[in-house]
Amino acid sequence: MVRPFDRNTSMQTVALNVSAFILRCRRHSMSGDGIVGGVHSQTASRSCRRDLGSKGSFGGKTSRDERLRNQPIVFVHGVSDTAGEKMQQAARWFKSMGYKSHELYSTTYFNGAQGNPLKWVEYGMRCEYVKQVRALIVATRLYTGRALDVIAFSLGVPVSRKAILGGRCVDTGEYLGGPLTKFIDTFVGVAGPNHGISLQVGGVAIPGCMFSVIPVCNQVTGLYSGFCPNESEFLQDINKQSGYEGRHIFSIHSKKDQIVGHLVCQKITSQIPGQMGEKVFEDLNHDDTFHNSHSIQLEMIRNHVVV
Repeated sequence: MVRPFDRNTSMQTVALNVSAFILRCRRHSMSGDGIVGGVHSQTASRSCRRDLGSKGSFGGKTSRDERLRNQPIVFVHGVSDTAGEKMQQAARWFKSMGYKSHELYSTTYFNGAQGNPLKWVEYGMRCEYVKQVRALIVATRLYTGRALDVIAFSLGVPVSRKAILGGRCVDTGEYLGGPLTKFIDTFVGVAGPNHGISLQVGGVAIPGCMFSVIPVCNQVTGLYSGFCPNESEFLQDINKQSGYEGRHIFSIHSKKDQIVGHLVCQKITSQIPGQMGEKVFEDLNHDDTFHNSHSIQLEMIRNHVVV
């Protein structure tokens, strides 16, 4: 059973979250007044990801007079990506549909590709990444005072699911706090490897992380799905409960996804346990499943329907 967010046991976490994210990140990232000042410069640098320039993060008011007309959205990127790439492109689309900058938020939980096409092998669902996404969710809630929507893509789906679930990190044992379920109106997971990844060999799907020889496939925080039905500790943790990601839970995925695949150990890997609906494409690749589904994402978060 998922316990609700425990205010008493999580106040220290919340205080850290607010300090880390509601900042005066001006030109390069989360712009605006913020509601907490005087944050240590090292913390501000880490939260705004100024080290990544304009790609590090985005979101926030440009003046105190701005009011929300839409529920805020938190975007969570995938491997070898930053807030300023695919998520920023998505934000531009949502702006064309009436959203404002202070209603759209994202941060970078690793460092992107850094010019290395093989950078993805270094990723995992580490506690530090989960904490950063969780901090952004809590801070956005406190900053806006509204329930919010989460749109996550690729590895960002399991990372953000754990950020919402809370509990203990499987790698460090740190206690994150209770679930943030009541803060989330709609959760949309796009092309997420919730049960690992699969490869197509001769028309047969086999686990892509059968062996834990690279970080992204490790058996603790990786996408390990070894010999069916084994999964990494992280994947077991987020999949043993359901319905905690928000009031409304949706997934979007493709049968021809060349990155995460479709079936892993006879499970559709991008489905989310307890979801209320899904959009399935027949032939889109991994990235296009995200880029070509913004209108579907919008219907899911606004009207809670699949179109």
